[in-house]
Amino acid sequence: MTGARRIHAQLHLLDRQVVGEGDGRLLCKVDDLELGHDPEGRPHLAAILYGPLALGPRIGGVIGRLMVAATRLLRPEEHPAPRRVPMVLVTEIGSAVTVAGRQAEPALERWTRENLIAKLPGSGGGNGDEDEEEGGGYNDRHGDDDGRPPRISGLIGLPVADSAGRRVGQVADVRFSQDGPLLGEVRNAFRLDGLIVAPRHTGRLFGYERGPGGRAPWLVSKVIRRLHRHSRFATWSQIATLGGETVCLSVPADELSPLAELYEPDPS
Repeated sequence: MTGARRIHAQLHLLDRQVVGEGDGRLLCKVDDLELGHDPEGRPHLAAILYGPLALGPRIGGVIGRLMVAATRLLRPEEHPAPRRVPMVLVTEIGSAVTVAGRQAEPALERWTRENLIAKLPGSGGGNGDEDEEEGGGYNDRHGDDDGRPPRISGLIGLPVADSAGRRVGQVADVRFSQDGPLLGEVRNAFRLDGLIVAPRHTGRLFGYERGPGGRAPWLVSKVIRRLHRHSRFATWSQIATLGGETVCLSVPADELSPLAELYEPDPS
């Protein structure tokens, strides 16, 4: 496949380790992703977010709220924000995410994560499932109350409706293409390329359902692809509106491409 490099938010970024360039030292984990917008209003990846204030809202429910409350109680700022690593510092996306410079989780947040959060059931990670019933939309779901930028966790899980208003499913993953605006005059941003839409909640996707290739055993691949045989891909040009509580498409559901057309080698 030629053209700009493509990655999927859940498959290639969320929950992966972030390591330093050169020494490979573990720095943090990708707990969420901050989104920016180009002059045309198209979202692109702006920063990696990490720490309890990023992971808590993504997990949702009582556990997520406790994570956020405990961290805010211990942080001196009036409106503490998640720690962030600008995407311009990302030099490689593979089995781990490599960044230039020396990012480090502050001692206070590390203590909170290890001594408070790690002891909470289910706090090892999340994909937004527990927060699905809380509602909200792309611009405010999982967001802060002071107008901070939207996050990828506010997009994954949103219901999707076609041009006739019929529910198609929900956003299961987001694909980005590295053809966005220039970041720091160094490299192009990963710009939203389209949405993977699953007709029902099927848990986190692992990539085997996206096309004929992959590394899974034959039986596993067959089962997963059958499970997702009705999942579809909506390109950016097929998205009418992204804001609010529902993603609205500009085309009927039967015009969306099957996931079999998305196959490409895993960047890792």
